Amino acid sequence: ALAAVTAAALALTTGCGADDETGSDTGSITTVVTTVVTTVADTTVPDDPIAPTSSDSPATGAETTAPTTTTTPAPPTTTTAEPAMPATGAFELPIPTGTFETSPDDLFVLVRSGDLELWSGALASATPLRTLVADYPDPFAVSGQEPGPNVIDHVAGEVGGSVVFGDCCEPISGNVLAATDVGDAAPIAGGSTPSLSPTGDLLGTANGNLISQTTADSTGAGLYRQLNQHPQQSYLNVVDLTWSSNATTAADDDHMVLLAWDDDGWWLYDVDRSTLEPTPTLQLGVPPVRDAPDTTMDFVGHGPNSEIVVAQGTPDTTRLRSFDPTTLTERAQLERSLPGSASSIRLADDGLGLLWVDGGSLYHLPAGDVAAVRLGTGILAAWFA
Repeated sequence: ALAAVTAAALALTTGCGADDETGSDTGSITTVVTTVVTTVADTTVPDDPIAPTSSDSPATGAETTAPTTTTTPAPPTTTTAEPAMPATGAFELPIPTGTFETSPDDLFVLVRSGDLELWSGALASATPLRTLVADYPDPFAVSGQEPGPNVIDHVAGEVGGSVVFGDCCEPISGNVLAATDVGDAAPIAGGSTPSLSPTGDLLGTANGNLISQTTADSTGAGLYRQLNQHPQQSYLNVVDLTWSSNATTAADDDHMVLLAWDDDGWWLYDVDRSTLEPTPTLQLGVPPVRDAPDTTMDFVGHGPNSEIVVAQGTPDTTRLRSFDPTTLTERAQLERSLPGSASSIRLADDGLGLLWVDGGSLYHLPAGDVAAVRLGTGILAAWFA
């Protein structure tokens, strides 16, 4: 059943990139992160007709009678339709057991060569222990093939000793993978944007064809829901996924939130925890991609009171917009900003500390500080562990 579901998945995902800068460096630079207060503003084809049975009328006359001729109709053409995939159903995404261990001071780092590494103690030491998680081709190498090598674009985190992450873009629906040991990673499902719930007990994935919600363990039991099944409706392009709360204890109201765009622009979609039905809840006031190709949109984490935070990037600036976790209404007074060149922005668990990449360098700004520390160079992306 899993193969049938994952083979049907189609999606749009975003890739990642960085300026051409290599090498390693440590040290600090002064980068002031400003706070900005902004008011945001079927055609049905009929069956082939069946020729009716016909008889020629006998000719009448005084002396003769014509013979009767009967035509046998051709049998109707019948086609056995393929069974349609149900809109919702049971889904399994088991996560194998691995050997990785992580702590709050660790980072997952995507280096310029395309590899994913675990930097143990990166937030507490200038010389973290670097361990290979997944070995990937150099995304900048000229292969002569399109679309080129896959690139890691999401890291959900560590589950039972395995590091769960996603890549794109072959197939375009994306892949969910698990690394169980050093350099030992393998796909476990099709899909995009893998994301763990705040309690770590659920794993969500989403792309343009499918949403899934499964237990984050070796059974991976859960459900799925198909998207974009109505041709008369505008296509929903799912770009990212997060959860509605950053609670650290079990909360039955935790549910997924989608960041997506359609013909009318960008939206936040609330996803029902029980049915996975997505509801367009807030239009973000950003035009669709075709009308604003230089604008990037991503989830970056949660604020200090569980606000959902979206990074809206343009060439000039990147706005960090906060939204109430229950109503998804915007809290404009919490808006922050970074340079437009910043990418791979993440919020720490305290909702204040920041991690980002700029010009191939990785920066960390702890809560309460005004000077960011450069953790290394030659970096494409990073995630808090």
